[in-house]
Amino acid sequence: MKRYLILEDGTVFPGDAFGATINTTGGLALYTGATGYQEAITNYSYTGQILAFTYPQQGSTGINRDDYENITSALKGVVIGEDYNFTSHWHAQMTLDAFLKAQRIPGLMNVDVRRLHRHIAQYGNMKASFMDTHDEHAHDQIKALVVPNNQVSQVSTKQPYPSPNVGKNVVVLDLGLKNTVLRELSKRRCNITVLPFDASSALIETLAPDGVLISDGPGKPEALTKTIQTIKEIQGHYPIFAIGLGFAVVALANDVSVKARTVTQHRINLAVQEKITGDTDFVAQNSAFYLEQQDDLKDLLPTYLPVSAAEVVGFRHRFLPIYAVNFDPEAAAGPKDALHFFDDFIESMDAAIDRHRREY
Repeated sequence: MKRYLILEDGTVFPGDAFGATINTTGGLALYTGATGYQEAITNYSYTGQILAFTYPQQGSTGINRDDYENITSALKGVVIGEDYNFTSHWHAQMTLDAFLKAQRIPGLMNVDVRRLHRHIAQYGNMKASFMDTHDEHAHDQIKALVVPNNQVSQVSTKQPYPSPNVGKNVVVLDLGLKNTVLRELSKRRCNITVLPFDASSALIETLAPDGVLISDGPGKPEALTKTIQTIKEIQGHYPIFAIGLGFAVVALANDVSVKARTVTQHRINLAVQEKITGDTDFVAQNSAFYLEQQDDLKDLLPTYLPVSAAEVVGFRHRFLPIYAVNFDPEAAAGPKDALHFFDDFIESMDAAIDRHRREY
């Protein structure tokens, strides 16, 4: 069945339907990694978006039980470059087509994704639709779409829940949490309590955490006013580790502004360099906002810089045990170079516990 991806500037990309055959409209996101489509499709960082994979061959290994980042997907649509004729992998439990149908997510295949990538790189982020026709009415529907600012509230947990273990007591603020973050903390024997994004500092205090992790997620960081206020109230009391959207929210909580990218970055091969040692890690990144190197970062000290861009992708606080990175150290999907950040978080909690013991 022939369908069309229509961009808000009127550009049309024809393709063939798969998944759920329903019309949809959302922001367009380009994922440039060659692997990891299941992790990306179930990553809540893409909430409300049409996700286009710029590497043309996707779907041939199906969907398996171990690579879910969330059990459901919050996508509006999926675009791939080529038709996958069959699914062949010993781990596969269903096809990508069957998964999208079960989730009521439309797909479009046999799309010229390289041309699509070039178009977005030239003209910047824009909205898009899947439609059966590409007439003026379809274009009007895209232009009329108002992208909401409440994506985090759509995917954050509504009630606190535990992920028990016997080690450090860690509170996780869920802005769009990925399962792999919990796995990495669990591997390090952390006793985890996951809280909604708008949890109060008073609730966090009752849990007496050794540290607080702020997850990645979708949407605009400035819309998270309650989260920003909570961070202002708890920083200095507990070590804080922030990832992705959490990076931007912590910056705002310290009166440092972040900028919106002209083209959002969704990739698994970003080279970042530690400023002090010069050590380089390859990392995954899902980022719509950034800090420039020349920005006034006040009490935030740059720790990691990309090899190929003039921005700050990691910082720590000058005085407080706060660490943040504008990439995904949990490596799902992506290289595992940055898993050491979870070890660093454990060490920061150990140091805080030792300080507390010396003081009392």
